[in-house]
Amino acid sequence: MGNKRTALVVSGVVVVLAVVGVVAWFGPWRSDDAKGPVRPGIELSDPAVTAADLFASAWQHGTLDKAAVTPASGNVAGATALLTAALTSAQQDLPTVAVTKVTHPVGATKDTQATATARVTWKLDGGKTWTYATTFPLVRQGEGDAQRWLVGWTPAVVHPSLAPNEVLRVQRVAASRGRIVDLAGTTLGAASGSVTIGIRKSRSTDPAALAATVASITGVDATALAAKVKAAGADEFVEVTTLARPDYDKIRSQIQPLPGTVFREQANGSLLPANYARAVLGTTGVADAERAAAAQGRVVVGDVVGTSGIQASQDAVLAGTPGVTVQAVGVAAGSTPRELKAYPSVPGASVTVTLDQKVQTAADAATAITAKPSALVAIRVSTGDVLAVSNGPSSASGYNRAMIGRYPPGSTFKVASGFGLLIKGLTPETTVNCPATIVVGRSFKNAEGEALGSVPFSRDFAKSCNTAFIGQSSRISAAELTATAASLGYRHIELGAPLFGGSVPASASEAEHAANMIGQGKVEASPFVVALASASVANGSSLNPRLIVDPTHPTPKGAPLPPAQIAQLRELMRGVVTNGTGGALRNVPGGPVFGKTGTAEFGEEDPPETHAWFTGYQGDIAFAVLVEGGGFGGSVAAPVAARFLTLLAQEG
Repeated sequence: MGNKRTALVVSGVVVVLAVVGVVAWFGPWRSDDAKGPVRPGIELSDPAVTAADLFASAWQHGTLDKAAVTPASGNVAGATALLTAALTSAQQDLPTVAVTKVTHPVGATKDTQATATARVTWKLDGGKTWTYATTFPLVRQGEGDAQRWLVGWTPAVVHPSLAPNEVLRVQRVAASRGRIVDLAGTTLGAASGSVTIGIRKSRSTDPAALAATVASITGVDATALAAKVKAAGADEFVEVTTLARPDYDKIRSQIQPLPGTVFREQANGSLLPANYARAVLGTTGVADAERAAAAQGRVVVGDVVGTSGIQASQDAVLAGTPGVTVQAVGVAAGSTPRELKAYPSVPGASVTVTLDQKVQTAADAATAITAKPSALVAIRVSTGDVLAVSNGPSSASGYNRAMIGRYPPGSTFKVASGFGLLIKGLTPETTVNCPATIVVGRSFKNAEGEALGSVPFSRDFAKSCNTAFIGQSSRISAAELTATAASLGYRHIELGAPLFGGSVPASASEAEHAANMIGQGKVEASPFVVALASASVANGSSLNPRLIVDPTHPTPKGAPLPPAQIAQLRELMRGVVTNGTGGALRNVPGGPVFGKTGTAEFGEEDPPETHAWFTGYQGDIAFAVLVEGGGFGGSVAAPVAARFLTLLAQEG
């Protein structure tokens, strides 16, 4: 709206004052047989009606500049545009105008004077519609064929209450932003606190005018605030309203400089640490032009909006609906605005998430001290509720790698490929060879050249033998591997927050398929998906996760997984901890742990760098741990998982 307003102001506010009394001509009388809309109380053959209709049409179509005016120097189009320039953000402010009545006086002037009543409707920003009635005089000039009906224009034609020196404007009133809360009702991610705005009369030279200005900025009832200020003592703190810090920040530059305003700041009182689930909850910021454009009218530049995480994905719910006040305000600096119409703001709604304080705190503590970037996701096995989403260390907790990171899952993917092999007929007792190297499309080898020889598949799984899985890759097609992985969680998931659901190619060359079997090749996953796969195994169904609670759309139950093969897979995952690469969790408190380590190669180094993984479940909690570039899963990620479970057990 800035360019529009600037262009109009260049012509000078004086235009508004100069055109008072200007009369516009809009054409000859309409003939008696003229066609037109049928309107009760409107005589279509009345030439004054014709003039009124033409004026209304010119106003709503932006053609006032083409109408003849008297005196010739009058600029009705420019004056009208200047009066309404601050009503909308459109380049040209045009209302819908409909003449509803034209009356003539009784007596000698009945054929030379008339008054038209019109209904004016403006479409304001934010979907608000403002409608009011206005009137304008009509006079007849000239005789015979030269007779003309003219419309008398003053600022009161634009709005009946407008006085000279006043213009119309719209003031946006911020809505209180909703909270993100957990199932216990605790507010999450609200460390910014709140600000109470007040007025102290002794610090203002005009308390009444200050009250009116503050009311227009904050959206409170102007009459009620004026009465409170009038009745208060000179040094009394007159409370106006209390706003959450993000909402106060929207109006801070407008309200803080006003002499007589005073402020009281409150902390949020939360006992949760500042980095609690920081990345998944997200952050807020001030909307720039790009964000405002992307919101398609819901947001304007300067609004506080979610910029990441749930704050961003649920912004439409949390933000609420801003209010609007239409005001008449004098063009002189410091003029007190008059409220003409108010549309109250609608506070944002709260968003409830399934994060559990005890589990999230343990997860954050486990990842806080990792030397390299890390992530930990915990999911309740019985329900699919997401209990923790943690990103570490503390200095790197702002990026949600736990949910949107894309990594090769390495041998944690053997939970999926192993499940596929079990479905295809392998059993934990089936003898499967584990050579040091194997050629399937290309040459593959085990870490550090390990070779187990011909051993039961349970031994291959526990020791995470790559060549054993690659040697069995012909048992299952790429499409079958994709479907099996999807049943455990490697699929697109609508969670209400940004999430990478993994990628398992449904077609691949022989070598690529072999690499995919061990979570290399072109398989990708987020820590969330890896945790979900373990949760599905523990649950016995294709578990659907839930992060945001929506009572109107309960989370559907997933399809059951083959029970015999699931039982075998659980046996294999238990062996990883008791007799394999996951020994770091063998003696953690809280019951038996089932799991799978992962060491995923990435990059172009020789030897390649590796991400460290561990995934599994204990009781009703499934989880996954990633340490970026951490090395071996058994020696780096598994201890993080052990720390998490130990802290959780200590919490009781």
